[in-house]
Amino acid sequence: MTRTSKSPTGVDAMKQADNQEPGRLILMKPSSSKYQEIQTLFHQGWKHPEKFTPKIKAIFLIAYPHERLEPYRKYRANVERANRSEGGSNEQFLFHGTARSCSLGDDKTCVLLCSRADCYLCCIIAKSYDVKKCGTRHKFRRFGAGIYTTACSSKADDYFHSWLQGFKCRVILVNRVVVGKACQRRYNAIDLTKPPPGYDSVVGVPGADLNYEETVVYDDNAIHPAFLIAYTDSAESQPQSRAAALLSTLFKTPVAS
Repeated sequence: MTRTSKSPTGVDAMKQADNQEPGRLILMKPSSSKYQEIQTLFHQGWKHPEKFTPKIKAIFLIAYPHERLEPYRKYRANVERANRSEGGSNEQFLFHGTARSCSLGDDKTCVLLCSRADCYLCCIIAKSYDVKKCGTRHKFRRFGAGIYTTACSSKADDYFHSWLQGFKCRVILVNRVVVGKACQRRYNAIDLTKPPPGYDSVVGVPGADLNYEETVVYDDNAIHPAFLIAYTDSAESQPQSRAAALLSTLFKTPVAS
């Protein structure tokens, strides 16, 4: 696989995807409308008040050949037909955080997938999601054996982990998810292996057992990774403390925070 120095817009990159091998990352231009859409979703979804909003370093489109996405397209079309009068496929961009064992996304040239079995990030990009692997890292499954995503980017960030020391940035996946007709639940349902009859997914609603929303699908074809966001650790974005700012103003000298 060769690196590319050209950064297509979202539309151009998607056109290129038909000729790319599975899981190739294409750096997106900040001026592109799709970049700005994903950036807005990331910032609007950062809801944890104790976590400072990080700075996005790069957004990559994950390019796949046409045939690789065919199962997802067929699943989406089936859900669209079944729910024609109730919101159709209800496709959404949702976040997923996972473990990484390499430097993928650390800078704009780190775009090659690794082959390590413990790099869940590269495994997902290369092979997509596998509901059978639910609970590999986190044994507690609030809504049973499914694939978990969320509109809350700061919640997805909680699940990012790097096995490498000294990594340069954090990364989370943005996925296309066919939510379809969602069954909303406020309480845990750990024994689920599929949505309740008549539904396509389960959405956890904050207020009882959850603090932040999460969406669960139970079919591998209901989701595929679409973008990778690389961003600074939120601690690096922490503004100067009020006390430090006051002392700095009083004494006109820099104060270490």
